[in-house]
Amino acid sequence: MVLRHLSLPASRLSHFAWDVELRQDELVDDEVVPYHWVRMVVASALVGLATGLVILAVKVTVQESEKELLKAEPWVIAVALMVGAVATVLIVRYLGGGSPSTTDRYIEQFHDEPDNIDVSHAPGRLLGSVTTGASGMPMGLEGPAVYAGSALATAVKRWARPFASVQLEILLIAGAAAGVAAVFKAPLAGVLFALEAPYRKTFLHSGMLPALVGSTVGYLTLIVVKGVEPEFPAGPVDISPGYLFGAIVVGAICGLGARAFARLIHEAEHWATREPALVRGLVAGGLLVAMFVVGRALTGENVAVTAGFNASKWALDPSHSIPLLLAVLGVRVVVTSVAVGGGMVGGLFVPLLAMGAIVGSLFADVASVDDTSLYVIIGGAAFLGAGYGAPLTAVAFVAEITGQPGFIIPGLIEVTAAVLVMKNRTVSPAQTEGHGSERQPES
Repeated sequence: MVLRHLSLPASRLSHFAWDVELRQDELVDDEVVPYHWVRMVVASALVGLATGLVILAVKVTVQESEKELLKAEPWVIAVALMVGAVATVLIVRYLGGGSPSTTDRYIEQFHDEPDNIDVSHAPGRLLGSVTTGASGMPMGLEGPAVYAGSALATAVKRWARPFASVQLEILLIAGAAAGVAAVFKAPLAGVLFALEAPYRKTFLHSGMLPALVGSTVGYLTLIVVKGVEPEFPAGPVDISPGYLFGAIVVGAICGLGARAFARLIHEAEHWATREPALVRGLVAGGLLVAMFVVGRALTGENVAVTAGFNASKWALDPSHSIPLLLAVLGVRVVVTSVAVGGGMVGGLFVPLLAMGAIVGSLFADVASVDDTSLYVIIGGAAFLGAGYGAPLTAVAFVAEITGQPGFIIPGLIEVTAAVLVMKNRTVSPAQTEGHGSERQPES
């Protein structure tokens, strides 16, 4: 028996093309058992499980190291930044294939080079993400998590014979979703990011099933050890029509900021390709130490180090003056750009969140709003959604990491404004326009 679903033109991204031969012994109780779907689901679950376990180890190592580092004397943090920068670029140079690319590697592999990722580089690159995070660098873990999922997807495709017939793009989606879900305890954001990230204009809804399976398994793997507590807990907020109109303004400002930051990041990445690894490490380490000192002098706190959750929490305090908020925003922009240009291994989710949080706090200060938490948190969503061209991911992300679904509606309003201002620019040069000529996974 042959079941054939004729695919529509490539521009119709909502359809798969699939053609499956089913034998008589594949009929159970007069119903067709789609064994190709069973293989796809099991393979996606396997990738999700493996990704969850890897990210659990990386996350615990980085979090515990950061916790101890932030308790240390300032000079210890300064030394850690310098040593970490040099160690990371050397690890990437000699063990990680020479490139710190993580999230972009998933997108590139999905579009252009479906089976060329060198899995042997994955341990070195993930080790580089550990030295980046453990030394207090201002980069997040979602990039390494997505990269780990891509590498493990490739390994399953190549070496697990029962799943050799499963299309690699399906496994890549499952791995990316599992990585984000595990690192942030955010399964919905994991699903949405895996489907939004490859394109600027198109949502890859045809990959929904592997994304759901990979994200769910990756999340469950993480919470067995780390529990279900949100990463950035926040209290409920009261929302009035006035707050929602303010959200539009904050979103537009975040969109403008994300446009400028994306251009800066692209320049930093271009510089990184021209300089030797050791030079990049020394320059980046020195600049990060200098900005750490500036941040400490301004606030007395460690706002210039780690991915940015600490800076976002700092922004929640309504007592900060406008000049101080502007100065700290500048510090965060500089340190993140330096880390990217220096070739550190990490993602931009939390750094973008921190910048948007400070913008939201600035608006709340100017507007004399008593409760700054709404604008701080949805400001983070707007900057993130515009920066990655992933608006649904950003809204789900802030709702999940805060444990407050009340941020969804104002977040949608603010992210919409930000994305409209951002237009087609993002921090990822690997994303395509998504007009329909790209590869689509077959289910």
